Amino acid sequence: MERQDGSWYFAYGSNMSARQMATRCPGATAYGPARLEGYRLAFDLPSRYWGGWVADVLPEPGSTVWGVLWRLHPEHWAILDDYEDVDEQRYRRLTLEVVSADGWPVRAQLYRVVTPRGEGRPSARYLATLLEGAREHGLPAEYVAWLQSLASEEVMP
Repeated sequence: MERQDGSWYFAYGSNMSARQMATRCPGATAYGPARLEGYRLAFDLPSRYWGGWVADVLPEPGSTVWGVLWRLHPEHWAILDDYEDVDEQRYRRLTLEVVSADGWPVRAQLYRVVTPRGEGRPSARYLATLLEGAREHGLPAEYVAWLQSLASEEVMP
């Protein structure tokens, strides 16, 4: 299996959810868990859609962010760029090396916040979507437990 061809996407936020990816990128295939070393998960961008704050990865030596490695079709990138507000410069897409669950290094694309706005709490709905994706793709139990322990922000309707 070719792991360096530019069609790999590392999702660490709500796009870990198979349900969400099936809606956004029909035909995308989940390869399984992967980790991004030297980064930590942060919630540093407020979201009107989700309420609360949404995920980003920030450099931090010794830390690890777990996520899901997806195989995408070329047309999926424009769709994800739109969802991640790349044109509005909320997120930017870049390529970093992640490590698959079976130990292979993979050059995968991911999205990072362009201008972090401090750190806040995710909404309960957003956090539930992260947990859904983490559980269904078999992320490590200790990482799932850590996600579960995060405080969420209840958003009024």
